[in-house]
Amino acid sequence: MVVAIGGALDSTNAAVDKNSIKVAFAKAPGAEMAYIANSLVSKAKKADKAGTAMEVLRVAVAKKPAVCVSVVSFICSLVPDAAADIAAEAVKLTPEYTKQIARAAAKAAPAKIDKITIAILKVTNVKKHQMVYNSVVAAVPSLFRTVNQAVLAGGSSDSKGVITTVGNPIAALGADGTVADASIVFPGPAPTPVTATPGLDPARYNAP
Repeated sequence: MVVAIGGALDSTNAAVDKNSIKVAFAKAPGAEMAYIANSLVSKAKKADKAGTAMEVLRVAVAKKPAVCVSVVSFICSLVPDAAADIAAEAVKLTPEYTKQIARAAAKAAPAKIDKITIAILKVTNVKKHQMVYNSVVAAVPSLFRTVNQAVLAGGSSDSKGVITTVGNPIAALGADGTVADASIVFPGPAPTPVTATPGLDPARYNAP
């Protein structure tokens, strides 16, 4: 793992050096912990990034739980393929920040928003499932269909929790992902086709 935070980590060690990560955070003030987490993960070898990110999250949260959201935001953007696992672990460690973690992870790794949603739902109580869904959709409204497909595929949980998905256009959604204006809906019948005869655009190709 290649990290240079005060020389704390040894670049010759190819595996995740848990002790060195602890040293890096040992005297770090809360305001700097997200930056340190970002540096540790970004400078790790490619093969070690996911493992480093997970260990960084655990150490940072153990020292100061309130930094979980900012740490998740930074490291999920650096290791998007591990974003679902990172978000789920963060929720398990600090369930009181579930809503914020879901939003941060979704915004940091939108390409993995479906996996992030399902991973978080699997580690949360069914009473929080709607909140998680709303938070993710509000974070990246343009991907609500992707989230809907993931949830409706049945991969959200083995429980009996119920999630109401959104079927309205983005313009109808409020800040929390719920429908704020039910009057805004997708059009029913298909639009009337527009026909036109071939013509000449005088503004193109210096046409007369």
